Amino acid sequence: MMNSRANVRPYNPHVLIGNWLEDRVMEEEVLNNFLDKRYSGQLASQKMTEVERMSQSFPLSVSGGDGSLRFGHQTMLANAWTHSAQYTGEKSQLNCCLALGIPHSSGKDDGATEVTATGTTSVRPTARSAFIIQRPNLAVDSQTVKYGDEVMISDTNGQLFLSCVRSSTRSARTCDVIFTNNRNRDSIWVIMHPSSHLRLEFEGTEVKIDDKVVLAHASSNKCLSVNEEHSNRSPYGREYELLCELSTGSNSSYKSPILWKFQTQSAY
Repeated sequence: MMNSRANVRPYNPHVLIGNWLEDRVMEEEVLNNFLDKRYSGQLASQKMTEVERMSQSFPLSVSGGDGSLRFGHQTMLANAWTHSAQYTGEKSQLNCCLALGIPHSSGKDDGATEVTATGTTSVRPTARSAFIIQRPNLAVDSQTVKYGDEVMISDTNGQLFLSCVRSSTRSARTCDVIFTNNRNRDSIWVIMHPSSHLRLEFEGTEVKIDDKVVLAHASSNKCLSVNEEHSNRSPYGREYELLCELSTGSNSSYKSPILWKFQTQSAY
């Protein structure tokens, strides 16, 4: 007698075999990870949208007829250092300007936001390279900026401030430069004349647009500079590392470019 169960198939599309539960859990984890990244704006497509937004042209303040730099001006801070070739003596300018870099965690539980400060080679006013000159007490006025004044440099939203912080990975001569919403004494800078011999003479005089200046950190007296030997590629193009180095009183003794220019839109 033929077995009645011989024609019964033991497997069908509804039968689960192998590590089916593990596969299902992994699929759910992949989906949840995708949804979390989309909600927090970390998807590659969303990041490209952020790059495009930060690369859009941004209007600068219009300089007055006197050409003076004023508090509240929306400016671009461009490096004005000229490099001479070692053997030929040919001079070339380092074309870069201060810009907001990539956000990262501060590693603290104080809720601070930190963004890398970088020197972008895209020297044009954009949402990431336009900044506002403010007083340390954030008082709103349009007084002229003078040599020796203490200033704060913030993004156009007034939320992130250029700061100099100590780093455990650097020598005692250098510090990291970041933007942070934790505004304190580390966010205060002094605008100084580029010549150490004329600083006392020019202290208290007005700073003009496109004047070459030195930005010294108020607490450490270290100067904002560009590390021309360290650059990398980013979605915005080539970026130079920024750091703070000790002031030695002579421009020729600085190893990194420390001369900067505040630039605004011309009224003419």
